[in-house]
Amino acid sequence: MPTRLLLLLCLTGLVFAREPPDVDCLVVHLKYVHCSWNKQRAPEVNYTFYGWFQTGKSKEFNECPTYLSENNTNTGCNLPFKDNQRFLIFNTKLVNGNQTSQMEHHLKTKVKLNPPTNVTVTNGSDSNLWLNWSQIKHSCVESEVRYRVNNRNWATYQVRIGEQNYCINLPSNSSRYEMQVRSRFGDACGKSSFWSNWSEPVVWGSNNSTHINQKTSPMSVWTPVLYAGGAFILILLVMMLLHHERIRIIFIPVVPKPSPKLHNIEDWFQFPKGLKGSFNYNERPCLVREYCHISQSDSEDCSIPVNESDLSTSCSSSTSTVSTEEEMVSV
Repeated sequence: MPTRLLLLLCLTGLVFAREPPDVDCLVVHLKYVHCSWNKQRAPEVNYTFYGWFQTGKSKEFNECPTYLSENNTNTGCNLPFKDNQRFLIFNTKLVNGNQTSQMEHHLKTKVKLNPPTNVTVTNGSDSNLWLNWSQIKHSCVESEVRYRVNNRNWATYQVRIGEQNYCINLPSNSSRYEMQVRSRFGDACGKSSFWSNWSEPVVWGSNNSTHINQKTSPMSVWTPVLYAGGAFILILLVMMLLHHERIRIIFIPVVPKPSPKLHNIEDWFQFPKGLKGSFNYNERPCLVREYCHISQSDSEDCSIPVNESDLSTSCSSSTSTVSTEEEMVSV
């Protein structure tokens, strides 16, 4: 029994003797210092945090003005920051009862900027695509630009320190360009190990328009619906007009112009072979001759009478004509 109690006390002592966690600090956009102590493990107790920049031999202990917590346990702290303090040694201390942990931090390479702002893309007068952005301390900042065409793989390009624009030569009007930019402090002002997050994407498409945040405009979503509705209404109106006005469309074939070489009606129309033989355009000829005066001797000799009645009439007419002439002579 005493042995078990001693073992329990030793284990309890080890738990309470556990050292405070390490502290990681990062300068955020030259506005404040963010320190956290929960990266290795979640803290078991609430620690009191102190932080200060060492200037010479003096130490200004400043307790954390703004704690960050998870599940009611302090996990981090944000402290004010001045631009000229970046190259100074930053001291931190965690305190919990009799437990104390103190560390020194060199923040020159531990600066993380916010993503660039005012990111825009324009098609310049030189027919090139120009990407522009804004960032603090631009004379000390280097940037990276990445873009992809038609949702293919990203291509990343380095931009020199001090420049806040990038040119894409002769873009295709039929392609879709998506671009982002990030930045960090370069060698000229103490190179940082941390890049900012990528900016919001900017899209330049085939219609030469810019879209921010990849949010589709409501008008672009409803445009196909409006076109389809308009086409349906147009078709419906045409059907109603045809029904009420009784409009009929009659297709009249074009009559061919007769050729001067065509003398037969059969050459004008195309009859089926079986039907063509049933038509007969042959008629008996009719003889026509002019009327002339004939003598009596000639009248008596009628060579081609048609019938007896016609023959008698013709001859009698000739006789009467001759007798009349004789009477005129005797007178």
